[in-house]
Amino acid sequence: MTRELLSLDFYGSELVAARAAFDEEKATITINRLLRQPCGGFSGARVLDKTKAQEELAALIENLTQEATTPVSVVVGVRGGMLSFRRSSGFSSVSSRNYLIGTREIESALHNAVPSSVKDTLEVVDIFPQSYTIDGNEGIINPKGRPGCTLEAITFLSLAKPEYLQDLRDVFKACGCPEFHVLPSGIAQADRLLRSNEKEAGALFVDIGTLSTSAVMYFQNTLVCAWEIPLGKNSVLKAVAEVLQNDLETAADVLKNYKPGTDEIIDDVLKEAQENLLAAVKKELQQSLLYVQHPCTHLVLSGLGADKHSLAECKKAFSARKARLAEVDLLARSSYPKEPLVCTGAISLITHALVREISELSTLQEKPSGLIDSLLDKIGLGELF
Repeated sequence: MTRELLSLDFYGSELVAARAAFDEEKATITINRLLRQPCGGFSGARVLDKTKAQEELAALIENLTQEATTPVSVVVGVRGGMLSFRRSSGFSSVSSRNYLIGTREIESALHNAVPSSVKDTLEVVDIFPQSYTIDGNEGIINPKGRPGCTLEAITFLSLAKPEYLQDLRDVFKACGCPEFHVLPSGIAQADRLLRSNEKEAGALFVDIGTLSTSAVMYFQNTLVCAWEIPLGKNSVLKAVAEVLQNDLETAADVLKNYKPGTDEIIDDVLKEAQENLLAAVKKELQQSLLYVQHPCTHLVLSGLGADKHSLAECKKAFSARKARLAEVDLLARSSYPKEPLVCTGAISLITHALVREISELSTLQEKPSGLIDSLLDKIGLGELF
């Protein structure tokens, strides 16, 4: 059976979308379409104009799904200041006499990981299970069927202001798409684009967008912290626009075809502006105690602000021992057009959602022995579970 999936990544003033087919029997993912276009009705996942946002979104969904032969599952990626993150844990006690951890205890522990104080002001976007502890035994990935009396779920929570999510729901419902799965784009990208050895050693994933930057940190194979920083490539464009005495759109057009070394003044302005942007991002991160406690030896850069020159500046700014650009080809064993690193978000959302679904099935439902491992291995993700 083949399933159709559509991901929509709200990326600054643009919307990046991907449509994929997932063959459940062969366990292969094929990215069929990639689309990137301006969307003036949105700023990130924040709806600025409901009427305009509805028109733009409806046209895009129709364009991407008109060739679909089966119902399409929609995954929506959100970014920006509407999001906040925190690590949390929840407990559950085994109620059955045989003292075996079951689905009820796992779901209860995950539900209890959301503090009651949070529910009053914020809405849960995603609960990302990290590991489980049974009767003090830590680091358990799949607790189902294990003996024990108490279960603790260690999770990473993504939260958002309810009004922004409700605006998003209203627009999607008006487009004839009332059901969709919301995920934080930055976390989906870091989960899929960081290698297992990088996550273990300590890695910082940085995605530089137009208006904001997403940063995610792993240490000892654990998602430690994430940030949405209101600083992006626009600060670099503004610096160039001032020198050219033009608007941002004209400056962006100039930089599209600009080759370093052709204009000494522009070179100096670009270098200084990029250094200032990275210094400001680093200053934001350094305000977090977790960032200071877990220095990252590996750096992976993605987004509109990602290229070889900015990678060198990033490596120096964050004092990383190793640095590289994100590799889109790691996301799915398939053939699709080569696209800039801004498209990694849309593709990551699809693969992240599928891996989460498969891993949750292996945890929460009875499956024949070896089925899930075989499926993950075929996709190329077996080493992660």
